[in-house]
Amino acid sequence: MYNIRKKLWFIMLLLFVISPIMLKLSPHDKSGTVTASTNSNAAQTFEAGVWQDGRERFVAHRGYSNYAPENSIPAFELAGKHGFWGIETDISETTDGQFVCMHDEELNRTTNGTGLVTDYSLEQLSGFKIDRGNNVELIDNLKIPTFAEYLEICLKYRCVAVVEIKSIQNYDEFLNVIYNSGMASGCIITGNINDVMEIRARNSEIPVMTIGYAPAPYTDNLVDIAQIPDNRGVLYNYPQVDKAAIDTLHQQNIYCGVWSVDDKNIAEEYLAYGADFVVTNEIPAKLQYDMLNENE
Repeated sequence: MYNIRKKLWFIMLLLFVISPIMLKLSPHDKSGTVTASTNSNAAQTFEAGVWQDGRERFVAHRGYSNYAPENSIPAFELAGKHGFWGIETDISETTDGQFVCMHDEELNRTTNGTGLVTDYSLEQLSGFKIDRGNNVELIDNLKIPTFAEYLEICLKYRCVAVVEIKSIQNYDEFLNVIYNSGMASGCIITGNINDVMEIRARNSEIPVMTIGYAPAPYTDNLVDIAQIPDNRGVLYNYPQVDKAAIDTLHQQNIYCGVWSVDDKNIAEEYLAYGADFVVTNEIPAKLQYDMLNENE
């Protein structure tokens, strides 16, 4: 009975979130552009940088993806409404130089499209819909979000944008999207060393982090990230990281994030160790201010 009540609660919440979204966002603007909010309160949140926020640093993995399809507008909105410190997404570039939120190289797993994301224009991608993912049956005509739409939601809810570069060519335009959104001081950019080096060559203020994967130890990333003199970090599979590893990284002024941790006790342990943030599919942030803030 508890599980049924819990599921019904999330369905009701999801419907509450989705209704205004669908009215606002469907169908997609064919231009693929969204004018970012100019909410001054949200912008002021990041004036001192992403690390100054007092909330527990939970990051919603591809949005709140256990309760809405990953990397979708509803998943991002749910993460914002649940007070997450950050929202993570993955970015690829289209054939016409636009940017979309999609984890996989191919469309097949999460949409009714096929083939590589990077082989399509934004207008072509807008013809596909996300048709797989948690609670997808509750949402009609769910489209692939643009990078600008994702950043607008991060700004609205004052969530740090944790952006993983999957496949882009035009780094200048990628950064321009961030600048135009008002989120330049509220972003962390992650990816392989080549991508983050390209970003650092163009911007010294946005934190950049390389991504490490088990079973390789976190130390494998140290040589790479040391090429960047400051404002740098490592985002790593949590089983490969312990308190000694976090201490070692911090002694070298290297940030440390861990992913993806869905057990609350383990997540709290990593925060106690001093991890700079924890990426999760499940754990709601402990709210230290009203979740339904003045942006609602």
